[in-house]
Amino acid sequence: MGTNLRELEKIKDKGFAVLKENLSPAELVQFLQMLGVGTGDYTKEKYENDEDITIEDFKKFLAKNN
Repeated sequence: MGTNLRELEKIKDKGFAVLKENLSPAELVQFLQMLGVGTGDYTKEKYENDEDITIEDFKKFLAKNN
């Protein structure tokens, strides 16, 4: 089931229309903010991997994985 970008845009537009009809502007903003909230501790996870990587290591990784 392939969905192209135009179909996704239509679905998004229909979804926003339903939300606008049923929610106040403040509720709509709150709802959209709820969807954008991630999980986990980004700051902790960012510094967990303290492995130093050099440009050369990165270039090797890219060469091997492309």
